[in-house]
Amino acid sequence: MELNDAITALTLSAEQLQHIRDALADKISEGLAKEGQQIKALPAFLRRPNGQASGDAVVLDAGGTNVRAAHISMQGKEVAFITEPQADRTLMHDAQTPGQVSPHAFFERQAALIQKICPAPEFNLGYCFSYPSTNTPDGDAALVNWTKGINVADMIGVPLRAQLTDALKAQGQIAHHTPILNDTVTTLAAAAWMEPDCDTYIGLIAGTGMNAAGFYRTEQITKLSTDDAKGWQADELMAVNLEIGNFHPPFLSSFDDELDAAGLDDHPGKQRLEKALGGKYTAELYGRIVGREACLALPDAWAFDPEAGSRTHAGHVTQLRRYHGIMADVATALIDRSADLTAAALAGVLKSQDLKAGQQHTVGILAEGTLFWQTEGYRERVESTLNALTPNHVTVRILQNTSDVDANFIGAACAALI
Repeated sequence: MELNDAITALTLSAEQLQHIRDALADKISEGLAKEGQQIKALPAFLRRPNGQASGDAVVLDAGGTNVRAAHISMQGKEVAFITEPQADRTLMHDAQTPGQVSPHAFFERQAALIQKICPAPEFNLGYCFSYPSTNTPDGDAALVNWTKGINVADMIGVPLRAQLTDALKAQGQIAHHTPILNDTVTTLAAAAWMEPDCDTYIGLIAGTGMNAAGFYRTEQITKLSTDDAKGWQADELMAVNLEIGNFHPPFLSSFDDELDAAGLDDHPGKQRLEKALGGKYTAELYGRIVGREACLALPDAWAFDPEAGSRTHAGHVTQLRRYHGIMADVATALIDRSADLTAAALAGVLKSQDLKAGQQHTVGILAEGTLFWQTEGYRERVESTLNALTPNHVTVRILQNTSDVDANFIGAACAALI
């Protein structure tokens, strides 16, 4: 395929984006109604925060690149670090190699990180776990499947809380409460805590990977059992981790198919939306379009190996938009498609939330991730495309966390202090 043809294949029309929006909304509805669907729509059993959390909590964030922990204080609308974040920057890298990290070591290293930032014998703990997990009404969770290339054996279906708290007990610490939430849900909770005057919210992760969470009326989540729905009113809003990265959108290119098939350790056939737009895959996808040799033959300031597996190489592609000729045009087309797919996905979530016509609704969208905030023009293109895909009775507000405390930490602390 000629590169100009590749650019055409990467360019999505307004009609195609509408089709993607509608197809995703339908898949979300299926996921809310029945287990085992393409969109998992995992109920988080978390109510909308009221912005009145008060106290201090340890927060742990197991993300796609790093594991981080911090000790923070919340008083009403004020939030601050008691102990600045520290990170284990190699755990998730090590965990990509099958057999290199055992479940015991996985949690032992996270517990050791917690002890570094808070040596106290007892504390409240909020755990942000950025992988597909089923939650239970008591706040525990169990891994459904790994994403982002992580491969730690013997963890699927095993409750997470006991594994972490056992590791903490082994070093003489007790964690109270310990709600376990996906990073999209903690971002969603932070949005509601930060901007309480919106009608509803979406939490978006657009960085190494891609996912979103939203609030849904309990009556919309028809797969909930009677026991699971106990204590919830039919019109009460519950947070749902959608896992939309697993959506298989129409109109993907042959390069997307090649990338998916080649990732034998990265769940072929899964996470097709995430693989089309997430920062983890941008460099490899670009290399498949223009060729590895063309990437290596660029001048020194621009050259990179798209097969090296470095997640920082996504930045090379975004910067190549400043280069010249067809190499820059392909980079621009790839990043623009990523933004358009993100917008279509958000529009699909909005549609699935069933915001009735006849009255105005304001939706606050809080995004986390370097792709969204550190890629020049990305946020603006997402917002423009999203507005074109959103009905007139819905007003979208892109929220930005301006505090020194990450949204994931804020949301996890809100849950820990409920």
